[in-house]
Amino acid sequence: MARYKFMCRSCKFECISGIGREVGFHSSKVVMVCKSCSTIDAYTLAHPGNLNSEISVPPACTGCHSSTHLSEWNGLTCPHCNMNMRALGGDVDAERPFRYW
Repeated sequence: MARYKFMCRSCKFECISGIGREVGFHSSKVVMVCKSCSTIDAYTLAHPGNLNSEISVPPACTGCHSSTHLSEWNGLTCPHCNMNMRALGGDVDAERPFRYW
């Protein structure tokens, strides 16, 4: 999943995250926001009927360790002030070409 740096113009909140969901065979990687502590992170969600016990546990927030306040992030709304955020630049994990000068 590509990750980008996001910034809110209103409150200056910044984060590095992906957008949307990446669907796999047994699970999906989904970007979620915690309404309690306002953190944005990617979590693995098991598909219904999956028998793998490692990923069948519901995700917990990396900040407050609660799973009750997590919801899928739309990639636009700031978790602090609910204004629009914007992506700055390209993929932060992409390899940059080597320059000699």
